Amino acid sequence: MKKRDKILEFLLKPPVWVCIVVWVLGAGTLSGSIALYFLGLGLKLWALPVHLCALVFFILSVYAVLTVIGLPHRAKTSVHVQRFFASYNVRAFVYAAGSVIFNICYVVFGIIIANLEQSPWLAVLVGYHVFLIVPRATVFLIKRRDGDRAVQNVRAYAYCGLALMLLALALVPVIRLVLDDRNTYNFFISGIIYVTAIATYTFVKLGIAIHNLRKVRKSDDMPLKAIKNVSFADALISIFALQAMMIKTFPSDGSNIAIMNPVLGGVVSLGIFALGLYMLISGRKQLKALPPENAKQATDTAETDKQNADMN
Repeated sequence: MKKRDKILEFLLKPPVWVCIVVWVLGAGTLSGSIALYFLGLGLKLWALPVHLCALVFFILSVYAVLTVIGLPHRAKTSVHVQRFFASYNVRAFVYAAGSVIFNICYVVFGIIIANLEQSPWLAVLVGYHVFLIVPRATVFLIKRRDGDRAVQNVRAYAYCGLALMLLALALVPVIRLVLDDRNTYNFFISGIIYVTAIATYTFVKLGIAIHNLRKVRKSDDMPLKAIKNVSFADALISIFALQAMMIKTFPSDGSNIAIMNPVLGGVVSLGIFALGLYMLISGRKQLKALPPENAKQATDTAETDKQNADMN
């Protein structure tokens, strides 16, 4: 057995004593983390490693339970799992679905917290995340509709572009609150550590988005290209959010600093709007260029949608 296979086998079904060690460490670190909060020390900087260890060992403990019941080992032979690791397209749409779920959770909890805190900033962020759901959800819904596959794929790409244009408009209230200095941040740790962590996440996210754009540039899979365009737009917005947070956290009296937020916010918003407009126009051109039977079906689908809208 190769070394890689041995490592994989160990990860899929570790010895029982390894699981026991993980459970003991998980219970110990989690208890320590909770105890620090009860003692009023949970927000201290030196308590951060304890919380991180508790999180890591909690996740490992859950995984250890799954290995004991044999779930990872059985999943190894699953057709869906094999497709996930073998197909870049499948992985891309699984990650996109995960992003949609995350955005939905953010919206639900954001509505609750925004109402409790009476915070316009949180309310605007909730609205932004709603519009961030729309482009990806549009691709999923149209791609799965019945009909000619080529037509539906191009329609998904074009309507995703329209949703990106709406996302660019939804970004305007966020920019406005930033300009009015009404964006507030509560740090559970020091501002420097928080900003550093967010900056690292943001630039990694942007790098992955650019890499994926280059990877699908010559692809004929229109929904896949649409999904990656949405990820790139999301990364651009994260760059603006990072800059706004840094200026808020480390204020400066320089006049040049004061114009950075409106300039970058305007560039990002216009860039996303232009990307969406390009996708919409390009998608409509490709629909017209489809073979007659596909074009006819696209027209029939559009007429059916119009009739349904008139009936409603």
